[in-house]
Amino acid sequence: MMHSEDMEKIDWKRVKTIVKGWKLGDYVRQISIVVIGVLITFMGSDWVTRNSEKKDIRATMLLIKEELKSNREKYEDIVAEFQEDERLSALLAEHDLKIRIIPEDSLRQFALLMGHIRSFTYTQNALDILKSSMLMQKISDKELLLQLTEIYEVLDGFKATMNGYYDMKDQVMTPFNLTLTDEQMHCLYEGGYEAWDIYLSNISVRNFVRVAHRYFTPDYIERVGKRIDRAIQAIEEKYHLESELWDRTVGIR
Repeated sequence: MMHSEDMEKIDWKRVKTIVKGWKLGDYVRQISIVVIGVLITFMGSDWVTRNSEKKDIRATMLLIKEELKSNREKYEDIVAEFQEDERLSALLAEHDLKIRIIPEDSLRQFALLMGHIRSFTYTQNALDILKSSMLMQKISDKELLLQLTEIYEVLDGFKATMNGYYDMKDQVMTPFNLTLTDEQMHCLYEGGYEAWDIYLSNISVRNFVRVAHRYFTPDYIERVGKRIDRAIQAIEEKYHLESELWDRTVGIR
């Protein structure tokens, strides 16, 4: 705090003389300097904030991309497994379950398949991070956000349908296996004609083996894979995530 004795030391005559000597332009110039300084400060702060948000959004989109790639791998694994069931089902249906007209070696390759019970899972942690943050509202490309939301809905639908098949298989095969003797179990491991006589003697198994080759509508599985790929590609193109040079990325448009 300035004391009265300090104020007495100020040469007020000199201050008045300086101020009186100013012209209108001097006042404008001094005010302009202050205003410009304030604007530069605010603009600099805003630029830092926006640049930080862009980096955070890009980092989150990278997480979503990697999550979708991981989900794509899980999708491929379960599809490969299901296609074996599909091949067996088509083979048996083609011959109207008359196994003796099917080469025995063809049946042996499916010896253990009836005991395979699988399930499909996917993750959406990265998408949840985006949804729960303030970053989502900063993204102007609403079409991309819609595409990302929809692909996770597609994955959820695929999960329900695929797991529905394996739940059905489990409900059929578990009671069947519990009724088998040791001799019958050994025979099933062999996978030849006698094994399939045992399988097809059970009405539930007999009905179930016809299911897989017509379980999905035509091209459904392929369409799911393509939609995952398009979502990954959209993220890469928007945020240039195929490039390793982060400092050359384009800002949010």
